[in-house]
Amino acid sequence: MKKILSVFLRCSISIAFLIILFRKIDFKDTFKLLLTLNPIYSIYALVFFFIIYVLVLYRWKMLLDAQGVRLPFKRVVSSYAGGLFFSLFLPSTIGGDIARSVDLSIYAKSRSVIVASVLLDRLSGFVGLVVVAFVGLMVGHRFIKEPSVYFTIFLMAALLGAMLLVIFNQGIYRRISRPSLHKNAWKERLKKLHAEIYFFRSKPLVLYLNLFCSILIQVGASVVSYFLLRALNAKMYFFYPLIFNPVITVITTIPIAIGGLGLRDAASIFFYTKVGIAKDVALGQALLTFALIVLFGLIGGIVYVSTLHYRRVQPHQTDAAS
Repeated sequence: MKKILSVFLRCSISIAFLIILFRKIDFKDTFKLLLTLNPIYSIYALVFFFIIYVLVLYRWKMLLDAQGVRLPFKRVVSSYAGGLFFSLFLPSTIGGDIARSVDLSIYAKSRSVIVASVLLDRLSGFVGLVVVAFVGLMVGHRFIKEPSVYFTIFLMAALLGAMLLVIFNQGIYRRISRPSLHKNAWKERLKKLHAEIYFFRSKPLVLYLNLFCSILIQVGASVVSYFLLRALNAKMYFFYPLIFNPVITVITTIPIAIGGLGLRDAASIFFYTKVGIAKDVALGQALLTFALIVLFGLIGGIVYVSTLHYRRVQPHQTDAAS
């Protein structure tokens, strides 16, 4: 019942956001605008969106290989595709991360290894977000007058710095997680999970390659936003998506809406209108982004369901794969 109420609440929040937005923006104008899409820019956006998902899959597979999780590539693709599909119905991208962690962990010797790879994969993406946002801000700071943009990006950087210190600095981690008199199962799990993530300090090449992939992914996501805006006949500097897209992405990961729907639209309108983009264009770009997410999520669902029989691996086969 709690899970049902939680999903219902998040759906209600998404719908409420959209209702508020459509009251302030003429939906007919947005719909007419979508009908005038430039097909060339739309195809560019679609291709780059696909490339982003391939890079994210490669980034995760890189972490699994570094941890010695030797599963067939087809099996990893299946779990990743399932994560894309379930993220459509679960809160933000976090829901998809949980789905692929649970799905793949039953085939690994240690569940914490899989969870650690997913968390580090997400952390690497967050590093990429901050790097791209800062580079974009350095290039286009003269054109950004909105204080909330600076505040959000610096807050992201501060949060990232704190997370990296806690995760990769043993001294700070020990001070935070001081042993208590009573045994705590969750604390023991977190300790084990931290050890799995800390392991990557001995794999600097993997971390650097992972970070490089993350930067490419975030630049690619900004390129998608740029092409979608150009498809809607908006004229703008490329560094605007470099700055705004990371901030919007962080906002949509807040687990209060299904798939970030509503949050993404409101954030896109708020930031892009600050640089002269019309509200209906900003909303159209957000809706098109969500449409691409749904498209690839449904494709992921088809891949996931079509490999159900393949995923029924016997225990001895799992051990051999690991």
